[in-house]
Amino acid sequence: MNDSSNRVKKVGLPPGSIIYTGENPQHKIHIDILAYNDSITKRELFDENSDLSEIKKDFKGITWINIDGIHNIPLIKRIGELFNLDNLVMEDLVNSTQRAKVEEREDYLFIVMKMLNLNLISKDIAYEQVSFIVKEDYLITFQETPGDAFDSIRARIEAPNSRMRKKSVGYLTYVILDSIVDNYFMILDEVEIEIDRLESKVINNPEREDLQTIITLKQKVTTLKRTIGPIRELISRLQTNSVAEYLNDDIKIYLTDLSDHGIIVHDTLDILNSRVTELIQLYHSTISNGMNEVMQILAIISTIFMPLSFLASLYGMNFEYMPELQSRYGYFVILGIMFVLVLAMIAYFKKKKWI
Repeated sequence: MNDSSNRVKKVGLPPGSIIYTGENPQHKIHIDILAYNDSITKRELFDENSDLSEIKKDFKGITWINIDGIHNIPLIKRIGELFNLDNLVMEDLVNSTQRAKVEEREDYLFIVMKMLNLNLISKDIAYEQVSFIVKEDYLITFQETPGDAFDSIRARIEAPNSRMRKKSVGYLTYVILDSIVDNYFMILDEVEIEIDRLESKVINNPEREDLQTIITLKQKVTTLKRTIGPIRELISRLQTNSVAEYLNDDIKIYLTDLSDHGIIVHDTLDILNSRVTELIQLYHSTISNGMNEVMQILAIISTIFMPLSFLASLYGMNFEYMPELQSRYGYFVILGIMFVLVLAMIAYFKKKKWI
């Protein structure tokens, strides 16, 4: 996500300016409508050229409208007019850099979250904004790109004798939020596995390339913390009395469970952030210890050869009347002395636990 370049698009514009700040995707927008009550379900698909007046039909039950794509500004405006959304909300709908938040309006609730998708091969994380409009009998969700993790929710609704069809629109909102938060755990688990792998490598066999890998991982964790860190604050906001009126009393216990998940996500992010920071310190410490070991070995070798060099230089002086020069076994005696010196010094170093 290139947040800085995206924000430039809105510089100098008045509040309520509906400008898409994403990466200008070319895909067609799909509108998936699932209407249900305790006895029937109806599902219809529309596109950006459809007659949108057909979307808002009289139906005794819950209607979930999912819109894949927020880059078509005329379509967003038409939907806003149809459901009486104000300009500030529509501005936030198409602003893909929004922070997770909850806002109250006169007759609806506006929620913004981030949905994460993990590439299992490259381990890259894709961030997608999901916005919710929660009305009395309507839930409208806006996504940036086609495809989502909500097919299992649709299957639950469409299943025969589904208990979910007897629940309120607030419960549907909770189920989708819970699905998004559950996906956070999978992403965080993958990041933790990556940290564990790097930590083991740095301890056992550090390489120069590892530092860049750790820095990249640090940036990934920082982005995660900035993007999904506010989830605890968002869920706490949903539990306030004024917001709870939009979600019905029957989901209070579920929001408590969701709040626990939000706390775990927040605390896990703090732990991962600390671990990556400590991993950088561990890398430098391991590299420094390796250099210290090399310097220690070189110092020991130098110390061992100092007396040997002294003896060699002493008997290498070209004086005619040096003692032992005429000795028949002088060469072997000096070699023996050198050998004994080396053994004695090695024994001394081991006793001191220097080697």
